[in-house]
Amino acid sequence: PESMFKPDSLTVTGNTVNVFFPVVLSYMPIRESTNNQLKESLKVSLGRRFKKLDVIAYTNGYATDRLIPNIYRSAIETDDTRIIKTRAQKPSLVMRVDAWHPAVGLENEYIALWHSHGLYFDQSLDRWEWQRAKIFGTVEDLSVMGYVLPYLTPMLERAGATVMLPRERDTQKHEVIVDNDRSTGNSEFVLQLANEDVATGLGFRMTDTIFQNINPFVQGTSLKVKNDTAVYIPEIPATGNYAVYISYPASETNTHSALYTVTHAGGSTRFVIDQTIGGGTWIYLGTFLFREGKERQCSSVTAISTDGRDLALDAVRFGGGMGNIARRPSEGFVSNQWSLNPGNPDTAKDDESVRREYTWKISGKPRYLEGARYWLQYAGMPDSVVYSQNKFKNDYNDDYMSRGEWVNYLMGGENGPMGRKDMKGLGIPVDISLAFHTDAGITPDTSIVGTLGIYSTAAGEGLFPDGASRLASRDLTDIIQTQITEDISSSYNIKWSRRGLWDKSYSEARKPNAPAMLLELLSHQNLADQQYGLDPRFRFCVSRAVYKGMLKFLAYNEGRPYVVAPLPVDHFAIVLSGEKKVKLSWEPVSDPLEPTAKSDRYKVYKRTGDGGFDNGMIVEGNSVELNIDSYNVIYSFKITALNDGGESFDSEILSVGLVDTNATPVLVVNGFDRISGPAWFDKGGMAGVAWWNDKGVADHYDIVSVGKQYDFDRYSQWLDDDNPGWGASYSDAEGSVIPGNSFDYPYIHGKALMNAGRSFVSVSDEVFCQPSFATSSYGGIDIILGEEKTTPSIASMRNHEFSIYTPLFMQKLVSVIDDGTSLFISGSYVGTEIVSASDTTVMKFAAGYLHIKPRTDHAVNSGNVYSTDYSFPVFNDKLTFTMGDDGEVYGAESPDAIEPADKRAVVAFRYSENNTSAGVMYKGESNILVLGFPFETITSENDRNQLMKQVSDFFNNK
Repeated sequence: PESMFKPDSLTVTGNTVNVFFPVVLSYMPIRESTNNQLKESLKVSLGRRFKKLDVIAYTNGYATDRLIPNIYRSAIETDDTRIIKTRAQKPSLVMRVDAWHPAVGLENEYIALWHSHGLYFDQSLDRWEWQRAKIFGTVEDLSVMGYVLPYLTPMLERAGATVMLPRERDTQKHEVIVDNDRSTGNSEFVLQLANEDVATGLGFRMTDTIFQNINPFVQGTSLKVKNDTAVYIPEIPATGNYAVYISYPASETNTHSALYTVTHAGGSTRFVIDQTIGGGTWIYLGTFLFREGKERQCSSVTAISTDGRDLALDAVRFGGGMGNIARRPSEGFVSNQWSLNPGNPDTAKDDESVRREYTWKISGKPRYLEGARYWLQYAGMPDSVVYSQNKFKNDYNDDYMSRGEWVNYLMGGENGPMGRKDMKGLGIPVDISLAFHTDAGITPDTSIVGTLGIYSTAAGEGLFPDGASRLASRDLTDIIQTQITEDISSSYNIKWSRRGLWDKSYSEARKPNAPAMLLELLSHQNLADQQYGLDPRFRFCVSRAVYKGMLKFLAYNEGRPYVVAPLPVDHFAIVLSGEKKVKLSWEPVSDPLEPTAKSDRYKVYKRTGDGGFDNGMIVEGNSVELNIDSYNVIYSFKITALNDGGESFDSEILSVGLVDTNATPVLVVNGFDRISGPAWFDKGGMAGVAWWNDKGVADHYDIVSVGKQYDFDRYSQWLDDDNPGWGASYSDAEGSVIPGNSFDYPYIHGKALMNAGRSFVSVSDEVFCQPSFATSSYGGIDIILGEEKTTPSIASMRNHEFSIYTPLFMQKLVSVIDDGTSLFISGSYVGTEIVSASDTTVMKFAAGYLHIKPRTDHAVNSGNVYSTDYSFPVFNDKLTFTMGDDGEVYGAESPDAIEPADKRAVVAFRYSENNTSAGVMYKGESNILVLGFPFETITSENDRNQLMKQVSDFFNNK
């Protein structure tokens, strides 16, 4: 705005003219070029009288020169006062022995990070509720989780950082505690003593409900031993992924190198823990697959000391669990309710009845939904110092006030970065903190609100306790905001708004005694912003930008180079290269936004059967040959790219299985790559999430949904968070982990093929579509299309992604069919895509080669299917596929009805709901079966096995 460039006043001191501007000038990012332009324009405005004097511009109490981040300076000297000095010999709290250790990434950096708000107990209303309104199918308390948990946190950790969160990170609803005091079910703590020198102290004790003033880490006992081994054996209630947390009492005599070995369904993973810091709370190790039951050989944690010092032992926790912090209404609420009926003997309540009705309440929700204030109590933080500064009277305020003080408690203690004996804490040297929110305002039209960055120089007279300037927080905020706006603008072909850099005294920005940023990424209340915010591709892009901003800030402050971790690989393929030998190949993906993000080696992870993945093996090139250990076992693989900055996210998962027969192997093609946000509409004053048209496809899983939007009227007014007007949404999906694209469906198809006695290999669709990829040696091809369909790119509505019938795909299928190789194709949009392509070439291809034509999308609302007389005896089935969000795989939300395109093709399957065609079969030189629903969504494994056996026989029945 023009007003930011109008000075408030000026003074002349000697040879210097000091010009003072409003604080709003400090909201903009200042660089050397813009600063020079400002000074030159001031000289021109001041006239000849001041031409030879120096000009210094001030805003928000600082010379504008000082507001230029150090990293962006060249002519101006570095401001040493805001450099956070590298702490000599920083301890390593958690070091994963089997991980990749990047030399110039974030190795041994400590980042405190949290995702917005969460469920809290409103004492005045006597209920648990969200801290924000439920709109556009989500709520800020959850939507930010969609960035922090699946993307930002693992990015930082794969770059080497130790990430601390004040909210539960595990969405697993089960929880198992193994402890020397009390354990869950039949779980068992075993101490293998080499001597009798065992000391006891205060420690964690499991309890069903944790009440006010209760610190669970001082309710029980802990142990200290020397040269002994402790084994924690959980009784796992259900097979699944569980986060593993350890705990131990704090002491200066603890070992610097406790070796913890987590034995899980994929093998064993080792960690070295410095127990001189981080005592008396939960320390996260990792998330692993555990099988149901109690079996030490595949589910356990073992701890030993490797340096002769004390091994401190307390509880080990598996899984996030359900919230168990109990709250109750304020005294004022109870008295007000009771005072509504004084003197009426029919409705009056005595003190005892009041006490019974207004009793303690737990949320009844998974712990990961709750706010930081409750997890921090469960994690052993002190109440008045951290999580209840309002003396248990206002949980809303306690929640946001607790997060910054939690950072300081992490850092405090004699072994902490400030080395103060008078400051209690955990001694963890936090380098930076980030509060991630999406409450950046609202616009009345369709424009984007954009990103706001907040920092604070208010506390400590502008200095951190170690004497560094709190302007370091501005540097951090500016760097991250710059990275976000540049990356979004470059990736999505838009001008992403940069709302400003505010120096304001918000608790989450002011309290931490480390460089801190409060990020308001976008406005969850604004349709234009949230169209991006609900798309997983956008969340990945933003999270990577935040990670890069943190990396650049820390690397510059420490005077070292940096390298950004690579992007995931693609063009993955597994093919046979000999008897019981396969070749894995893949291609690196360049990052147009970051020149350093180049891979120079790779890691190959293997899974045997239905187990978990191992710790991986490093290879130099982009291919490797491996021996298959056994027949009749499925081996699955995923690839990551490595460089000195870190490890990429995983590739898709491909599988291979060999049977000890002469049957020609089947090729499984993974053509389901799509991830996307939901469909939207905005027309005639009605706007919002068009969930009935397309709910989108989550990246692995969706944890941000609360329920479907029901108010689409743009002119519906917000009254309160229970009645938010436009965008208002139901709550029935709260706490649901909704399956999305797991990128692991070749395993499901391959398992059914092997049950039918067929060997198989699998490749990505990118490899399959290459003209040079040979397919004639396979005894059939199974193409997985899942929820693949043409999707508008969020980079440009004129562009599209994830189309099925691309020229390369059609050309490849023509070649396959001309060779006489049989095909099995399944997916929700095999017919819809023919129509949406609006291309006669696609229509002719589908009719002439696949022998299908589209009938309708959204063919049914229930997933019951039966085979027709036309397909007998080849197919003889009744089966059910899932269309909901509560299955083990995604739901086929919009199955297609397709019809035969010629007389040689017949209806093979029909939907029971309305008898429309669910599948078409064609017998010829190339036998073809096309289903209008995804094979992997069939709910019964027996049904999948039976259908795939019939498909396998159909391949050979020519």
